[in-house]
Amino acid sequence: MTSLSQQPSLLLSLPPELILESLAQVDYTPGHLDQLRLVCHDFNDLLQQYEHSLSLEIIRLQFPLNILAKYPGLHTPGSSLGFKTLDELYMRFNTLFRIERNCHNIRRREGKEAAWMRPEWVNLQQAGMHLLYRIHDSKSHENKAQIIKSLPPTSLAILLLTLHLCVHQLRSDGPCILIPTSPLLHGMLRFEVELCTQELILHHGPSYQDALLCHCPHAISLLETEVRNMETRQLPSEDGKDAQRTLIAECRCRLAETLGSDVEHNRKDMWSILERIGSLTEEDVVKIIRGEELITRKRQDSGVGL
Repeated sequence: MTSLSQQPSLLLSLPPELILESLAQVDYTPGHLDQLRLVCHDFNDLLQQYEHSLSLEIIRLQFPLNILAKYPGLHTPGSSLGFKTLDELYMRFNTLFRIERNCHNIRRREGKEAAWMRPEWVNLQQAGMHLLYRIHDSKSHENKAQIIKSLPPTSLAILLLTLHLCVHQLRSDGPCILIPTSPLLHGMLRFEVELCTQELILHHGPSYQDALLCHCPHAISLLETEVRNMETRQLPSEDGKDAQRTLIAECRCRLAETLGSDVEHNRKDMWSILERIGSLTEEDVVKIIRGEELITRKRQDSGVGL
């Protein structure tokens, strides 16, 4: 009878190609390959030597086609790919799945916010979520603002729609701070709290939206802090410099600038652009993320706005 202590040796007696082929077909979960490193030194050496090729094979077999192209800030083409990147891809994929599922659940319940969860808008929101990840991956506020300033009208319109849908999801299933009668509003109007929410989503990415939908205490605390500091952050600094413009303000100003319009017309401008965007292909989604203008066309459903 083979002892447990002999099993790693028996496995490692197989050709490396066969071992790696088998590992690539095991359902991926974050951290499980790092756990295999602890089995023995030989396993650690094998995984370290073939980490890049194994990661690529797992992505090919278990993730959507062309997924890396949707996260330009996560992995640079031609650079080494590791298990940490796989872990992040897994978490992002599941985060977006939960957000999309929540949209469909709200639509099925036919409540007050259900009209916002039209399938074609939810599809646009998923593209916008990938753009949010690109903004998030740029790290600093200045870098995030720079990306937003470089976006064309189609990417901006989809980004703003994404933020709108996030707010309507949270009105339905979010924490009580987004309920108009909540004492946690600290005297703020609901739209001001929702502006703070959109700012935090732009800063932290889709994982923050997911955390609010899960009523995560840390996410709620961040929102409460943002609400309390809303007026203070708009004041000039002690040396007289103007306050740093918020990311949501950058989005609105950029859309108005690219169209030669006014910020107060953002909502109308957003719908005007969206109604000319047809069904998105995978190539379209990548263009949106990269900030490349889409070729717009008249949608079959012209009643985009509510």
